[in-house]
Amino acid sequence: MNSKIERIKKLKKKRIWPSILGLVVISSLFAIVLAILVEVSIYDMFKRKTLTNMSQIKPMVDMFEDYENNKESIQEQVNSYIDETSEAEAVWVTDLDGNKIWATSDKMPNLDNKVSLDFLDKNIVHIVIAEEETNIAVNVDGDIVFRDNIFDKIGIVKILKDGWSGDKEIIRAKIWTINEDNNLKVYVLQDIVIYSQDCFMLVMAVVLFGIMMAIFILYYLISLISLIKNMRRISKILYSDVITGGNNWLYFEKKGNKLLKRRLKNKYYAVIHFKIRKFRSFCTCFGVNEGNALVEQLYNVMKKQIERKELLVYKDNASFGLLLTYTDEQQLRDRIDALIVSLNEVLSNMKLYFAVGIYTVDKKDSDIEQLYSNAVLACDKLGEEAENKIIFYDVEMNKRRVWERKVEDDMDAALANHEFQVYLQPKISTNKEELAGAEALVRWIHPTEGFIPPNKFIPIFERNGFILKLDDYMLEEIAKQQAQWIEQGHNLVPISVNVSRAHFAKDGLAEHICSIVDKYKVPHQFIELELTESAFFDDKEILINTVRKLREYGFIVSMDDFGAGYSSLNSLKELQLDVLKLDADFFRGVESVDRGMLIVSEVIDLAKKLNMKIVAEGIESREQVEFLTEQECDLIQGYFYSKPMPISEFEVKYR
Repeated sequence: MNSKIERIKKLKKKRIWPSILGLVVISSLFAIVLAILVEVSIYDMFKRKTLTNMSQIKPMVDMFEDYENNKESIQEQVNSYIDETSEAEAVWVTDLDGNKIWATSDKMPNLDNKVSLDFLDKNIVHIVIAEEETNIAVNVDGDIVFRDNIFDKIGIVKILKDGWSGDKEIIRAKIWTINEDNNLKVYVLQDIVIYSQDCFMLVMAVVLFGIMMAIFILYYLISLISLIKNMRRISKILYSDVITGGNNWLYFEKKGNKLLKRRLKNKYYAVIHFKIRKFRSFCTCFGVNEGNALVEQLYNVMKKQIERKELLVYKDNASFGLLLTYTDEQQLRDRIDALIVSLNEVLSNMKLYFAVGIYTVDKKDSDIEQLYSNAVLACDKLGEEAENKIIFYDVEMNKRRVWERKVEDDMDAALANHEFQVYLQPKISTNKEELAGAEALVRWIHPTEGFIPPNKFIPIFERNGFILKLDDYMLEEIAKQQAQWIEQGHNLVPISVNVSRAHFAKDGLAEHICSIVDKYKVPHQFIELELTESAFFDDKEILINTVRKLREYGFIVSMDDFGAGYSSLNSLKELQLDVLKLDADFFRGVESVDRGMLIVSEVIDLAKKLNMKIVAEGIESREQVEFLTEQECDLIQGYFYSKPMPISEFEVKYR
């Protein structure tokens, strides 16, 4: 179960945005790498083109070594070279002081923009001129800077579309190179042009790289779309209920918490536990499939009455969870009543019953799971009556739940530390008015809570099963005490110990009780085992066999609270008992005292005929004692003689 919850949490934490972000990042990286690839390639082409041009114009520059002797010849050859080639566009010659000696045209270098290109000879000064047709520049560090968008200049798509013409101009740069020879400075203007044919390999690389990038992005997009579809499919499965086809509890938690954080103005919220009563009986009669079909029908009816910003889910165990808005409490009650009326129209030949626990949400409340738990706690207080019931949660319910939690947390340690103490209430004989027996009652002396009465913890132990351990503990404490009194030479009287109905779920109880008592070598006739009439309604056969064995082993067996149930006479017919304890309610009340005493008289007479002793408990007045004595009741137990007391006080008074 825990692993399933963990898997659900992991699925809920999955998000699409990391994948989308990954696609954006990867696409950006591809674009950056492509830009760097193109720019580096263009730079390399420019570098190679420049070096090639310089090697081609070197013979022309070398002519100026003998310029003083052959001025006219050199000038003629230079002009001819410029006219016939494209490597040099102009020549400017000055002396070392910068005075013009000769030039092929009016074009002259801007000596204020002297920079050096790092891939050329460091002794040569290069001057970049800024002209309209030049789309490349060199910064002060000698790095090449492209003025325009390289991708636009390359025009890859257009080249591929129009065919490979080879004469499309991509980059043009004009730079002056300076050479100092024979006391002269020779400036040569180079026209560096890169054509589309120079970019063949670059274009192919860009195309291949682009194809790879497109394939990768397409694959990533397909994966992303698939992930989105899977997430939607998972979300649908994760938040769908298999019985109703609607949303399930996980959706209720997720959506409910969001709605509580963004509440509507002028609206109150209520978290509701809506339970179908006696649903298990319906499934027993008509089958589980019919039960599930009924749940689906009820869900569809309820869904029609759920408004926007409200929630409805099928929880489990024939219960629905709702988050409703309302304006006042009466309006909420009326709405639930109308909902119940609508649900009862589902089955025309059968009336359905519901229990409704409501928690009205406070401004500070935000955890819908805890709020629903409070609504369930309220609903549990209704019991199992057949009528429709609506109950609102209050703080006292939570206090009782906290107390129950504390009891369950401390009970094992309390047993180990002997915090459960034995109190004895004497049973007095009517003929001699002397001690003839006692009942062992448990009291909890808690280290921090102090004295805890049985009604504060016994019902909790009966629900969680700890009563089995407590009964064994009490039986052993009484056996141990009886053994001590035997050793001290005291006369023993039977002491009764309660045996919870939970013990009768399995065979072997009689042997189990023998093993505890025999450990202390106490005669069995001094241990009386009290069982309640309610045990008769469990496994009757096991109960009858266990009682028979206990009596064969010599134990006294009594029925406690006789008359509190509705089948007492039937249980007397089936069970062979030694003692009958009359319920204290027979002796309470003013209006019914005569009728009660009449019934008591008849029950005592019946018990005598069945050869059973009678114990009357809850006796508080001399009149009651006199009446019971007159009716030949055997033993009297109650506050008239003594309240339950610790063993130490019991010893002082009766030993």
